[in-house]
Amino acid sequence: MRRRYFLGGAAALGAGMGTSVRAQDRAVFLTYTQEQLDQAYDQSVWAPQFKELQAHDDTASAAVRKVMPPRTERYGTKDVELLDIFTPPNAAGAPVLVYFHGGEWQYNSRLTASFAAPTVVGRGAAYLVPDFNNIKQVPLPDMIEQCRSAVEWAVRNAARFGGDPDKVYIGGHSSGGHLASCVLITDWTRRGLPADAIKGAFLMSGMYDLHPVMLSSRGQYVKITPQEQAAASVMRHLDQVRCPVAIAWADLDSPEFKRQSKVFASALQGMGRLASRTVAFAANHFQEPQRLARPDSDMSRALFALMKI
Repeated sequence: MRRRYFLGGAAALGAGMGTSVRAQDRAVFLTYTQEQLDQAYDQSVWAPQFKELQAHDDTASAAVRKVMPPRTERYGTKDVELLDIFTPPNAAGAPVLVYFHGGEWQYNSRLTASFAAPTVVGRGAAYLVPDFNNIKQVPLPDMIEQCRSAVEWAVRNAARFGGDPDKVYIGGHSSGGHLASCVLITDWTRRGLPADAIKGAFLMSGMYDLHPVMLSSRGQYVKITPQEQAAASVMRHLDQVRCPVAIAWADLDSPEFKRQSKVFASALQGMGRLASRTVAFAANHFQEPQRLARPDSDMSRALFALMKI
């Protein structure tokens, strides 16, 4: 991206035609101006039809829930702390995927992420989708803690719903990808679980370093301290990644979601932790997870490879 400059007028002429940078044209992160960075984290700029695409998720998920009603369990004490469980018939020892929905940390719920259930269950695995509070209700660290509690519940109770506690994987998209990345670096031993409680992560177009995110307009509604920002940025805790991680993004995604995915994937590759790197071609940010509704899609194949199903 090119930064624009302008001549400084009479003062500049007096200084030998020097240049100065207008405030709105100054780079605030890399070469992004404030406006450009705001747009880089605003998916409506890159997918103008996002409302229609989200409505599609609602409709598709409702249709799935009608034909294969999930079992709903409580993983915590708050009213919202519920999770839906989709399993194959007579499941026993099935691999488990705990999936975190996206929505800018503000929107959506477990009810809008059921559309992928037939694909996962069709391969003999259990598909769990937890609910959690949004950023308007609780601080981001509390949301992360809820997601960790949901995964802990899944590990401890896997046998109850036909899952294998030694084959628990996590996944997520967008802000759900960020939340999943925070779950990824949990110290499970402090919760009385094995250090390798999670066997792999499938992360689609997530945010893995919150520094540029908080510099964007998203920082206006996500209020966190510098310490909390660092704690919720997996790129600052790479030594705590203990399992294979599959990274995916959409080729029509916003530049920052693509950059963050590529940087994290390269770091994982250098550590020997990258399971796969997948680009959803001819797809925008919202169309990317919808491909999990098709067993033959690039997203589904990457997930199957990670889970060995």
